[in-house]
Amino acid sequence: MNAPKRSRPANQFTKHCIMEALLQLMHTQEYDDISITDITKRAGVSRMSYYRNYNSKDEILMDYMYQIILEYAQELDLSNIRTGFQTYEHILQSLKYLQKYKDYVLCLQKANRSEILLHGLDMYMLTVTDAKEKSFFEKCELYYYSGALYNIFLHWIRDGMNEDIEVVAQIIYDHVKHNRYDMTGVPLEIFPKEPQQ
Repeated sequence: MNAPKRSRPANQFTKHCIMEALLQLMHTQEYDDISITDITKRAGVSRMSYYRNYNSKDEILMDYMYQIILEYAQELDLSNIRTGFQTYEHILQSLKYLQKYKDYVLCLQKANRSEILLHGLDMYMLTVTDAKEKSFFEKCELYYYSGALYNIFLHWIRDGMNEDIEVVAQIIYDHVKHNRYDMTGVPLEIFPKEPQQ
């Protein structure tokens, strides 16, 4: 999943309206039945504004996922990321953060677009470890980890989140603690800073 282009605050507001409109419509309509007209009408924007920002509904959902991941990364204490990646605390923090977006995740699942969540987790793993330019074999360990998080989180949310989140985080940690990803040499400035408004 490629990072969306930077945009001006006014354009960001338009994009936000479009994203929220699509998610609202996904609660009441089948994804394939939602038209561009439905989205622009609900968002209160013109078709021109829509096409200035997006080419498809999937692109809107991917942009929303990117915003979630970027916001999460900016909340992290990156000075501790080398020792904090794949710790119990980091895993618990990531689960709690994703839990805030459970409605979005359930909408993705209903629309058969759950792979967007997986792409988002992959992007986060590759970015936070500065592994985007590494070989496929070097990335496999990260794909394994993001795939595990994706599958556990998706089933946990779909099944009603009845299990204690701390227990879920502990189960994940117990499986990675003896084979954690080596963060030695990863620079701290890994995510782009949002422009000051």
